[in-house]
Amino acid sequence: MFDRIMEERPDLCRRVLETALGVPVDEVRNVVAERTLQPRVGSHGVRLDAWVRTSDALYDVEMQTYSREGLGRRMRYYQSAMDTAMLRPGATYDSLPESFIVFICLHDEFKEGLPVYTFDMICDESGSVVLGHGFRWVVLNASAWEMLPDGPLRGLLRYVATEEVGGDGLTADLAAAVEAANEDAPWREESLVMLTLEEDMRAQGRLLQKKGREEGLAEGRAEGRAAGRAEGADQLGKLIAQLMDAGRFEDARRAATDAEYREGLLEELDS
Repeated sequence: MFDRIMEERPDLCRRVLETALGVPVDEVRNVVAERTLQPRVGSHGVRLDAWVRTSDALYDVEMQTYSREGLGRRMRYYQSAMDTAMLRPGATYDSLPESFIVFICLHDEFKEGLPVYTFDMICDESGSVVLGHGFRWVVLNASAWEMLPDGPLRGLLRYVATEEVGGDGLTADLAAAVEAANEDAPWREESLVMLTLEEDMRAQGRLLQKKGREEGLAEGRAEGRAAGRAEGADQLGKLIAQLMDAGRFEDARRAATDAEYREGLLEELDS
């Protein structure tokens, strides 16, 4: 739903960005939902929820409905993939546009109780040094929306967390766009099928990881065999989760049952 609205309604996408970042955003030229970036052949690819271009900047907006480990390194990799995609052979580094990564999360990824986490690079030795790196990362914690003063950002995070529409125009327009999208029966049915498949694959991954740990404990006396089983199940669970994050649903489903195919995917993603 988030991806569809961001792509079909560039005006709403721009307003969401302005609210999340607290700065003016130029007119959106284009939005590509679920864009896959692969820095090089054989490298780990990333799927961006909403890839947004304006005349002078690049944005990635992510909606995260469940907690993930290693968010900081995930954002680091997303940034590198975005930069690699934008810098053509022979171009100078100065041609890299300003870029922003925004994660809108239902959970508090950093456990500090803050509604907004902004990350930038500074010089530890001198605050007067300006690096000029040209990027900024923002993580929004919708679960802490009540900590914000009245305003657009509070309204946006409240809507994300509770689906309650406040008095501001942005959430009302978002709710109207959601309602309109839900009236598209074929799209809604297809989306529900994909969500069911994705949740099923994630559940399988979690179950396999849990099973591996339980087997390791139950067969503690046969340490080598138990460790091997636990490691294999844990590895499969992580592989499925990684494929799901990249939007490779068919690969994830086949990896769960086809050992030879699974080994090929492990080699591909490890390379």
